Amino acid sequence: MTGVETRSGDAKRALRSELIAVRARLSQEERSEKSHAIAERVDRIAAVRDARTVALYAPLGTEVDSTELARRIGARGGRVVYPRSVVGERRLVFCRCDPAELVRGPLGAREPPAGAPEVALAEVDCVVMPGVAFSLDGLRLGRGGGYYDATLWAMPGSARVGVAFDVQVVPSLPREPHDAPLDALVTESRALTFARGAR
Repeated sequence: MTGVETRSGDAKRALRSELIAVRARLSQEERSEKSHAIAERVDRIAAVRDARTVALYAPLGTEVDSTELARRIGARGGRVVYPRSVVGERRLVFCRCDPAELVRGPLGAREPPAGAPEVALAEVDCVVMPGVAFSLDGLRLGRGGGYYDATLWAMPGSARVGVAFDVQVVPSLPREPHDAPLDALVTESRALTFARGAR
């Protein structure tokens, strides 16, 4: 690992700790209210609204709650799939699963059980994902495993939408070659769109 990579990794770890603490200071009522507002904004983004299959996630800890967005997608006839981590391979697969069937996975997040039917990556029109921090130029800082980044690079045709509370948005993030840039970022107060090829 080079000195630049080490400094970038250190900066990311420090930022993760800081912003997880900031997010945790939101009350449960605030998170619920803001999550509902985020779902309304996400639902107005064409890449989500027009998608046949949307990959969501089960929130971990104080992440944006995706329940209302799942309800909205299902109500209009869309298909919701959830990520499951592939142990030892640092990648995700997406599976059809009722939220009530999600189980605790090896990384701590709730994910589809082993028997849930897998959906081909090419069938996923849009991936909506949480994160610890997001930048104003469309980068995402996750929990550090790199699962989303590795998987998104294998899904060039799928829209990438990050969701976060306003307190998680920072002017910029350390950039590394493996980072998969977003097409949009949605918070409770705004929706930002990005030209993926421009970065």
